[in-house]
Amino acid sequence: MYRVIPIIVFLSSLSAGCSKSGPPIAPVDGVVTYKGKPVPYAKVLFLPQKVPEGSTGVALTDSEGKFSKVITTGLSNNGAVVGSHIVTVTEGWPPDQEIPLDEMRQQKSPPRGPWAQKYRDSSNPALTVEVVAGQTNHFEFDLSK
Repeated sequence: MYRVIPIIVFLSSLSAGCSKSGPPIAPVDGVVTYKGKPVPYAKVLFLPQKVPEGSTGVALTDSEGKFSKVITTGLSNNGAVVGSHIVTVTEGWPPDQEIPLDEMRQQKSPPRGPWAQKYRDSSNPALTVEVVAGQTNHFEFDLSK
């Protein structure tokens, strides 16, 4: 009997995570540049400021620095949570490249990009945006400022 309880709790947590309800989201797209050139394969994180429970949106730029799909944690739709966001931009790997492993068999970090640390830091945000429901949410992030 006691072994059944942890399984029930685990299954309940899985079904709760699959819920389609949650905060409203809106489509988001954009482009990331540095000194007028596209930043390919960067991770763009949308960190909502007034939504509890980790509804972070994540996008990966393509070879031209563009992103058009933001996946939000815990939600099945494409977009970011409506409201204010801190945005960070970090390095990523091309989607078709096998991620190299270090001597401990851990994934290596991508090579460091030339942009300033302030664009990687959510505690002292250099980039903020407002995602609005029912509008085109297109953002252009210039990391050379």
